Amino acid sequence: MNTITPKKYVIVGAGIAGVSAAEAIHKSDPQAEITLISNEDSLPYFRMNLTRYLAGEVEAKALDLHIPAWYPENHVDLRLNSSAVDILPQEKTLLLSDGSRLQYDLLILTAGAHPFVPPIPGADLAGVQTVRTIHDADCVLDVCRRHARVVCIGGGLLGLEVAGAIARHGAEVTVLESLSWLLPRQLDQRASQILQSKIEAMGIDVRAAVKTEALLGTDKVTGVRLSGGEELPADMVVISAGVVPNLELARKAGLQVNRGVVVDDSMRTSDPAIFAAGDIAEHNGRVYGLWVPAKKQGEIAGLTAAGKPASFGGDAPSARLKVLGIDLFSIGQFSPEEADLHLAEEKDGVYTSFVLREGVMIGAILLGDASLAGKVKAAVDRGRNFGAELGQNLTLEGILQALKH
Repeated sequence: MNTITPKKYVIVGAGIAGVSAAEAIHKSDPQAEITLISNEDSLPYFRMNLTRYLAGEVEAKALDLHIPAWYPENHVDLRLNSSAVDILPQEKTLLLSDGSRLQYDLLILTAGAHPFVPPIPGADLAGVQTVRTIHDADCVLDVCRRHARVVCIGGGLLGLEVAGAIARHGAEVTVLESLSWLLPRQLDQRASQILQSKIEAMGIDVRAAVKTEALLGTDKVTGVRLSGGEELPADMVVISAGVVPNLELARKAGLQVNRGVVVDDSMRTSDPAIFAAGDIAEHNGRVYGLWVPAKKQGEIAGLTAAGKPASFGGDAPSARLKVLGIDLFSIGQFSPEEADLHLAEEKDGVYTSFVLREGVMIGAILLGDASLAGKVKAAVDRGRNFGAELGQNLTLEGILQALKH
């Protein structure tokens, strides 16, 4: 009787893309031998909920993607505190930091990203933090206390959520954004103005269009100097200036790399035995760096690797605030310049904006009431043509009614 040798799958990176790939492989190939490499010491977790952990809304264990028993039960060899240092594509071998080697039939790279820290003088001082891991969040919590002075550099989604989480502990928080308004990649200017007013009403000092010249202190950070010369005292500075994909391993392997590891619709790289997904993957010229696309890409990479071809057709970038208690949802294109019809209304503290091109919704902002977020996302994802549906009734109210029914 012939026995079939189980395929060996190795996944580098245990974020949502890596775990989603492992789930898809096991579902499609139950006998598969799956090795999941993580450079952290904790079980894989919901990274997008780190700010909720920081705010005290959830405990650390509630972040886990799976209970510990899930991994052996699903033939997943989870290796914590382990890093891949090189790939030998010709030998289908992965070299690990401890000197060991792993043979693979198929390799999936989901190595994620690391925080970008701008070249600001003093950025290497103690007390200067980024928030990417549970360990980072714990370091921030060690300083958070009533009347602690915290400066958050970066007014994007993560920066605002971190600021809101820290403020809940009684700290005095200032947010600095170098661009003209908050969430410049998710909101138009009016929506940002409304959002800023709501955040300031919580006692958080928000400053847009300001440049950070230097972080002050000898061994530990004591303040921030702005380009105009003003100095802000600080017990801690948290930098949220975006992330950089971890591409070194892919480059060493000779894979095609631009802004990310170039993949096709099945998430396959220039090496047919290697896939990439999540923060490191570049699909049709775009590196998403977002939770939902990372989950989809990981699943597609796992399915295709396991012989169940699947396809990633792209994803409209969307955002939702979690910590500040402000109901906000944004998706797709938000600038009127990118459309032939922009419908917006501000009423009773609620701002609604729909952006359409040839009748098709290509973007939206819901601020103050995001109860229709799911239906708006479905409309954008499917290219719903409200012009064809509504005709002369193509108004903001007409679209709202169509979404509700």
